[in-house]
This record gives sequence, structure tokens and C-alpha cells, in this order.
Amino acid sequence: MSDNTKPLIPGFDLDALRLPQNFGEALGVKRLITRVPVRKPLKTEFFRVRAGEAWRFQTMILELKEEGETFILAPAVWDAVPELLKPAMLHAAIDRRNNVFLIPVPLPGQDGRRNPWHQSLHSAVTTAETSWVRSVANLKQGGYDLYVADGSIADPEWPDVTFQELVQIAFRDRVIDSADHPVIKQLLGAS
Repeated sequence: MSDNTKPLIPGFDLDALRLPQNFGEALGVKRLITRVPVRKPLKTEFFRVRAGEAWRFQTMILELKEEGETFILAPAVWDAVPELLKPAMLHAAIDRRNNVFLIPVPLPGQDGRRNPWHQSLHSAVTTAETSWVRSVANLKQGGYDLYVADGSIADPEWPDVTFQELVQIAFRDRVIDSADHPVIKQLLGAS
């Protein structure tokens, strides 16, 4: 049997070869944001939301759940398929691995009320502006349960991009600005 405490190569120090957590900074590497998902937070992830009016945007969206895609619509197209559209507030969010995403929170209806799911998601997003939180669907309660991190997790490292850039990346190929758009034609049965 070999002695596991002795290095195979004399003078070999594994710790001296270990990458530090911030190795990208040491190499002068900057992470580019090339993809920004539009989604609800995962039940297993803690997330934060960037606070302030500059980091949210009220718009009309179309969610194609079967395809896992969300589109943003220009006002000229809102009357094409109004029964499928959803007014929503997009919020800039980030997970603990510094992955950014946009959370679409449905806005209240014309009567000023939200359903319990939308209200609890709104509460989660509001709490995530100051704390790391995790939201988990609770079918019996008809909303999301909110869990605030017990430990002291460092504040997120937000990327050096504007909210407009995040939205442009998120909806790069998913802006519907005409009734001639293939998605609208498909939904109207015209293609």
C-alpha cells in the first residue's frame, strides 16, 4: 500500500495550483451577458431583485408555456389576441451564481385586484429587493411560500449593464411589433 500523505512528485503543492474564486478578475476577463431568461424564480434557488424604478418595466407580454417562450408586444399588436396577453411588470433578478434573469409579475386586473398567486409573487419580489429569498409554490394555499435566507449571504454582484440592455438581450428575437408576426398568425390560425 502506498502512503497517501506523501506527494508522488517531490515538492508538488496542490494548494499552490488552486484557482481563486475571482480567477476571472485576476486574468482580466469580463463576463459578457449573452442570455437573460424571462421566468419565475426556481423553487430551489435563492434570488435577489434589483431595487428601484430603473430596474423594472411595465409592459404587455405573451407567454407560450408549451414552447417555454415569452414575447414582448408593441401597443399596435395588443388587440390582435387580447385574451392571450398579460400586463406584467418585469423585474431584474439575480441568483447566487450571479445569473441574471427577468421576473414577469402579472399586474392587477382592471378592478385593481391580483389573484393570490400573482400577489404572493409580487410579495416575493418586493422582499427580494433587500433579502435573499426563495419562493415555493404552495398548491393548498394557492400562492407562493417565501423563505428568507438564514445566513448572511453577501450582496449580489450585479453585472455592469443597464436594464434596457437586459431587456434587449432577453427579448432579442421575441418582440412582436406587427400583426404579420409568425406567432400572431399562428395564434389566429392564419398559418
